[in-house]
Amino acid sequence: MLEYVKQIAWDPTAPVPAGWPHGWSGVLLLFCIPLGIGIPPGVLLGQRDGLGAFVLLVLYVASDIVMATFFEPMLRMLAFVSRRVPALDRTLRFMLHVTERTMPAGSLAGPTGVVITGFGAGLPFGRAIAWAAGYGLVVSWLLSIAGDTLYYALGMASTLWFNGVLGDPRLAALGGIVVMLVVPLLIRRFRRSA
Repeated sequence: MLEYVKQIAWDPTAPVPAGWPHGWSGVLLLFCIPLGIGIPPGVLLGQRDGLGAFVLLVLYVASDIVMATFFEPMLRMLAFVSRRVPALDRTLRFMLHVTERTMPAGSLAGPTGVVITGFGAGLPFGRAIAWAAGYGLVVSWLLSIAGDTLYYALGMASTLWFNGVLGDPRLAALGGIVVMLVVPLLIRRFRRSA
């Protein structure tokens, strides 16, 4: 599986390996690959297997819940260790500061700030911002998952649109990835100028 993850990082349309499950379970596995690498291949596999957009959305939310169960213990361990390792504490504070800088003044504490962080930076960063803003475990994960789900919806819609227009899954996946990289940057730039 690790070899396949490396392969789809360079070619999102690479065929799933022999023995890879099809249908909802194969798509869910692809969606659980961190950093959004599995989104275009998961969408294309789901489309080929006849899963509709709503089913794909539900599977993505399920993958976020699965990922949250892995990220939460890691984030807690990082917080615990950072209290004892000053260099790690400085690094984590720097990362939080950099993430906070993408927010307009005063918006960090609001739910929109957490959703936008989940959208642009991903689940663990959304959770970290929510924790820094004082949100509890469930609310912070819900807000972060909401942002990440919006990010997924953007990737799914653009991948399916490019596939319909171009008829080439490779170009569709590439187009979906480009949209998923460019739109968060544009949103950050727009929010900074507002």
